Amino acid sequence: LLTISSVTMGSKSKSKPKSKASKSGPQSSTKPKSSSSTWFYAMAILPLGLLLFASQLLKSALPAPPSDFGSGSMFDHIAPRYDFINRALALNLDMSWRHKLVEVVVGKEGEIFKQGGDDDIRILDLATGTADVAILLGKAASHYTSSTTPSKYKPVIIGLDPSQNMISVGNDKITRHNLSNIVRLGLGDSRKLDDVVDNSFHAATMSFGIRNVPEKEMALCEIHRILKKSDSSLPSKLAIMEFSEPGPDSGVLGLVARFFIRHVVPSLGALLSGAPKEYMHLQKSIKEFPSPEKFVEMMEGLKCPARSPENDELEVHTFGAFRVTEVINLNFGSVQIYVATPILKKYVTE
Repeated sequence: LLTISSVTMGSKSKSKPKSKASKSGPQSSTKPKSSSSTWFYAMAILPLGLLLFASQLLKSALPAPPSDFGSGSMFDHIAPRYDFINRALALNLDMSWRHKLVEVVVGKEGEIFKQGGDDDIRILDLATGTADVAILLGKAASHYTSSTTPSKYKPVIIGLDPSQNMISVGNDKITRHNLSNIVRLGLGDSRKLDDVVDNSFHAATMSFGIRNVPEKEMALCEIHRILKKSDSSLPSKLAIMEFSEPGPDSGVLGLVARFFIRHVVPSLGALLSGAPKEYMHLQKSIKEFPSPEKFVEMMEGLKCPARSPENDELEVHTFGAFRVTEVINLNFGSVQIYVATPILKKYVTE
């Protein structure tokens, strides 16, 4: 504005110093701004570099955990600080993912608790850990059955986990939430549910547990066995929530999520828990878990033994599998919820 006004007034001599001043002003002020910006970016990148260095140091210093490392004994070791570390690593987003999982199973209006039938509404939460999902299911059951369900039909939430210490932490939480009359926890391995009767549960959930099971098909077939198979209007349901590494087409945020899983999770988890090997396993198990497409193929390609509901005998020409009805992507493609129903198929013979 100074330059324009001086030209219109015809005073050329005054315009030069003012124009120099206007040029010199911004030039002198840009140098410190550029310097401060450099420091800002350097300080922002430095923690990421340190985490990258720490994760590489852990990988070189520790032997890679075996594929079956994610057993009950591993979680016994980290149980006391498990919830705190989960919230820290997931930036407290993990509970919103669990709420979504429960909504998928229960229904937006609690439909699962409003269906008719001759028995209790039973939901099984496998790899229940410290019972976060089991507690949310219990709260939903209490909310939707308080006035709408006849008293003879009770909701029953069973949580099973191979870690006794995780179960102990979960039981304390259930007591604090006053849900002991609805939610019960016990020791159990998803691959061998010997104490669970066939066709006895209306739904099953599993959050962040299936990747720790080496024999995934065996666990899925056990879940298929215990879920009800019927022609009712509301068939039984399986909902599995699990991590995966975002693919190369997931964009910049997917790249950030991939860096977080590979480097931040093992480094920060080791720092917060004092158990570096356990959190190296966490990163390794996520990296090795099948892509969403491959896991859907696994669920739908099962050939589980099928028993007749009438006489409990094996049906020679029939096998069980799942029909995946929906895959819900969360957290920029690093978390999926697989929603499926159990089905029976006939072998095709020529």
